[in-house]
Amino acid sequence: MVKFDMGAAWDDTLQLLKSHTALVGTIAGVFLFLPALAFAWFGPVPIEPPAGADFDQVMATFRESFRQMVPGQLVVALATMIGSVAILRLWLSRTGVSVGEALTFGLMLFPTMLVAQILSGIGIGIGFILLIIPGLYLIGRLALVAPAIADRAIYNPIEAIRTSWDLTRNNGWAVFFFLFLVNLVIVIAALIIGGIVAVIFGSEPGIGRMLGGFVEAAFGAIGSLVSVAISAAAYRQLAVGGDGDVFR
Repeated sequence: MVKFDMGAAWDDTLQLLKSHTALVGTIAGVFLFLPALAFAWFGPVPIEPPAGADFDQVMATFRESFRQMVPGQLVVALATMIGSVAILRLWLSRTGVSVGEALTFGLMLFPTMLVAQILSGIGIGIGFILLIIPGLYLIGRLALVAPAIADRAIYNPIEAIRTSWDLTRNNGWAVFFFLFLVNLVIVIAALIIGGIVAVIFGSEPGIGRMLGGFVEAAFGAIGSLVSVAISAAAYRQLAVGGDGDVFR
């Protein structure tokens, strides 16, 4: 059984991010960045509770704001899903793949990816209900679902989940902390830069919202791309000693 090496995985993550730069950048721009930017610029503005609102009013405002946000966020999530599978296909393919071939592959495997993510989300959600710790552990164990689907063209979502579960055996916490630490740095950077933009330009409709939305979308795309690269690097490392045939 392979022991997950964070240092080696980070080196491979950087190598992946440097490979196929133009192709990956094109897909990331169209599917990860632009949908998020469009939502940030043209989507609904979060509703603020009235001054002096009681708890029930605050919760009602939150529910209404959430209801308005859901459709747009779903579109962004679905576009990100397609783009992520296409990018993973570029990185994990043993032969040359064009952008068109990668996107076609992403569209073909989209139903599998969607069902697998829903099932994974349900499992992780139940884990969080059970005192949070099991949910965090499941994030690590299910982190390789997407790269497994992209590399092996798995059409059965249950098989994709089982593949990730097998590959991350005895490495679930290591994979989780690797994902957590890298994404924590990105979130902190996004908060700092977003806060600076808000202080200088404000957050009201106009230039403030446009710049704030741009920063939010940019860091969201960067975070998604780095997370995809991390999952691909972890997959490449663990699949070598697992039941896969990666790069044989």
